[in-house]
Amino acid sequence: MKKLALTLIIMTLVVSSAILIVNHQTHQGLLNNSDSNHMNSMDAAHKKENTSNKMKKETATTTSKEKKPLQQKKDTKQVVITIDPGHQKHANTEQEPIAPGSEVRKYKATVGSMGIITRRPEYAITLDASKMLQKKLTKRGYKVILTRNTNDVDLSNRDRAKIANKHHSTLFIRVHADGAESPDAHGFSIIAPSKNNPYTKKVFKESQKASKSIVQYVKQDFTLYQSGISYRSDLSGFNWSKVPVILVELGYITNPQEDRNLTNPKFLEKLTTSIAQGVDHYLDENK
Repeated sequence: MKKLALTLIIMTLVVSSAILIVNHQTHQGLLNNSDSNHMNSMDAAHKKENTSNKMKKETATTTSKEKKPLQQKKDTKQVVITIDPGHQKHANTEQEPIAPGSEVRKYKATVGSMGIITRRPEYAITLDASKMLQKKLTKRGYKVILTRNTNDVDLSNRDRAKIANKHHSTLFIRVHADGAESPDAHGFSIIAPSKNNPYTKKVFKESQKASKSIVQYVKQDFTLYQSGISYRSDLSGFNWSKVPVILVELGYITNPQEDRNLTNPKFLEKLTTSIAQGVDHYLDENK
């Protein structure tokens, strides 16, 4: 009986110890699970917060990027560009002074050159190019005035300069297509007012800067005639202008290849794009 009682006591102690160990481990396990769950909750919250902040930053960045293209150039609303498509359908052989107070006189307006292959007149080519240039500059935010919208007009060179003056133009662009006796003459160029011309002293510097800027962009894709810029003091459209003025020679329509080019809309689109880039660069530099 004593042995049986001793055995029962030992068994009871062993069972009790086992229960205590299990409870301790279970309790420790619950604590660990609780801590783990708590940490997991904190990690999830932290990740959620980071994701939220990241989304906010990305949204802000996207919104910022979307807004930039919509912003117009500064002060473009105050910038007026007058474009004069050179020549007209019917010549006006009456004469007008070449400059204010000058005794030298020239025809008021001429028809211009004729395409050696296409037979397309200069006045039609210059109007096409001027309208393309107007569209491109208008898209850039500038106010653009055309001296004429059709070929059947009667505007002298003095009249055209006065239109640019009336609108207080930042730049007056005269668009022409050159002609020469030799069919080999070719290339884009710009004529600017002469430095020593008393009628254009005030506009010489800006006219020259605009010329250089346009040539800089055009020469990347097109051939220049000689140096690209020449200067004259005998042009009525210059001498009557009170604003910076340049005359763009798109090319020589007395050259077979350039005649074909200047009657090709795709070629004109590309050329007028380069001119618009040059104008835009000039105006940006002079804000």
